[in-house]
Amino acid sequence: MGIVESDFAYVLDTIPLGYIAPSPVHGNGLFARRDIPAGSILTTLDGQIMSWSTYHELRSSIDSTNPILFYEWNALERNTLLVRPFRTKYSFINHSRLPNLQIERFPLQVVAIRDIAHDEELFLDYRKEPLNEEYLNGHGRTYL
Repeated sequence: MGIVESDFAYVLDTIPLGYIAPSPVHGNGLFARRDIPAGSILTTLDGQIMSWSTYHELRSSIDSTNPILFYEWNALERNTLLVRPFRTKYSFINHSRLPNLQIERFPLQVVAIRDIAHDEELFLDYRKEPLNEEYLNGHGRTYL
């Protein structure tokens, strides 16, 4: 039995052009609900600015089994993050070295860098963010 949208009712729908489905790359991914032309803005990213150390303190203080409190983030600088406390569809965009999306600054927006076909998986190249050494040598090393 496949997944249905109600399985992800706790995920904030910040990217209406995308839907969550099993990914051949990793776990679940975000896929195009319809054709998306190059240059389309899929979402504007918001959140709270904090240091990596503050992020780690907050992250370790929450119940890791609670799917709502997720703390997704974007690296603004090597030691500064933009953090969102609730899980959004953005967190389902998988990494690829051949992305069809990119993050543009300021404000932070997720933008299609080429035409994307209906049902195509959406990808970002996570290496384009200013990630710190701790991330690059830790969790990120497994897939970047």
